[in-house]
Amino acid sequence: MAAFRIRVDHENLKFSSAHFVLFGNGKCETLHGHNYRAWVELEGSLQPSDYVLDFLVVKPLMKQVCERLDHKVMLPTENEDLRIDPGDSVVGVIYGNKQYSFPAEDVLLLPIHNTSAELLARYICGVLREEIKSQFGGGGVTAIKVGVQESFGQEASYEEIF
Repeated sequence: MAAFRIRVDHENLKFSSAHFVLFGNGKCETLHGHNYRAWVELEGSLQPSDYVLDFLVVKPLMKQVCERLDHKVMLPTENEDLRIDPGDSVVGVIYGNKQYSFPAEDVLLLPIHNTSAELLARYICGVLREEIKSQFGGGGVTAIKVGVQESFGQEASYEEIF
């Protein structure tokens, strides 16, 4: 089967964020951060312009997603073992015997189960899918693949095929 694909992997598609991965039984990683990089690959039919989607359209969409994640403490809202108390000025977090308090403006609550690179890739993929649908009616895109790199040599990806 033949397919057209475009890939946007640019040095400014990055975000620096803090997180901790939850392991269950009250165990989790120590709070730490990464200088993440991200990329996206779209597969689909050619549009009348002979593009799957224009690079100049895809790159800003991906950059906007990265900017939302940049310089934030990422917290997963879908993990029933993590208690999050989102106050007006402070977000309180309890997991096992650990308690955290973060300034509210520094926190990003994500509708995911954990802040692993795999689930961050799936989250970004979903955001891009919805943006492409709303702005271009899907634009002939039949698959989206997103990669998230925590550091050089450590990368996870997620792909959705429609």
